[in-house]
Amino acid sequence: TCNMHQGWPKLTQNLWYATPDSGLAALVYGPSQVQAKVADGVEVCFTEATTYPFSETIHFKFTSSKPVVFPLHLRIPGWCAKAQALINGDHFDDYKGGQIIRIHRVWQNNDALELILPMTVRISRWWDAAAAVERGPLVYSLRLGESWKWIESQDKWGDYWEVHPTDDWNYGLLEEAVKNPEQGFKVVQQDPAPMTPWNLQDAPVKIMTKGKRIPEWQLYQNSAGPLPWSPVTNLQDEPTVELTLVPYGCTTLRITEFPVVR
Repeated sequence: TCNMHQGWPKLTQNLWYATPDSGLAALVYGPSQVQAKVADGVEVCFTEATTYPFSETIHFKFTSSKPVVFPLHLRIPGWCAKAQALINGDHFDDYKGGQIIRIHRVWQNNDALELILPMTVRISRWWDAAAAVERGPLVYSLRLGESWKWIESQDKWGDYWEVHPTDDWNYGLLEEAVKNPEQGFKVVQQDPAPMTPWNLQDAPVKIMTKGKRIPEWQLYQNSAGPLPWSPVTNLQDEPTVELTLVPYGCTTLRITEFPVVR
């Protein structure tokens, strides 16, 4: 944790790269601007506007004092089934995920490039057949209210904060939703995305779904006890409730691997 504050500067410094073919590469996406020399030493600028990883569109604006030929390399993540590139509003090409593409062309001043990385809800399966919910590059967790308490301690570690849930946490996802994510999960986005996205109050994306509380799944040594084996089949009389999932990075307390309830 002593290096935690280095995360954002290091992310920013690694958004753009020079390439051996006298071009540029955007391999990590985020709002930014880069000035660099390409081709035979021509100075150019790309301004990148996006709310990725919460939204799926990345806008690049190119400026230069003159037309210049060089390649722009872009990363298409492995989770993306088919990406799309538009140049000046016109369709340019489609790309499969899991590769770095190369757009080699004559770039003109004020050219606009849009990279669209469609994000769908996906389910991955984990220990004891638990299910995790993913969308784009992010993993989602159950939204739990938090109660923070300052603890004065006499041990060598000093005072500290405790955080406890104010909501029930022992829920499973409905099997019908897990088997059909397109129908079983609804994505709700804030527009515009907030400037401080990584907290419960400002989560830019929420995923709504249905689940059931699992009464026998209780705390064990102040943590969630062992996961019930999925599918849980004895909850026919338990009511179905609406659950809200938010990006994992917005949470302090979290359930991320869910039992599946039949």
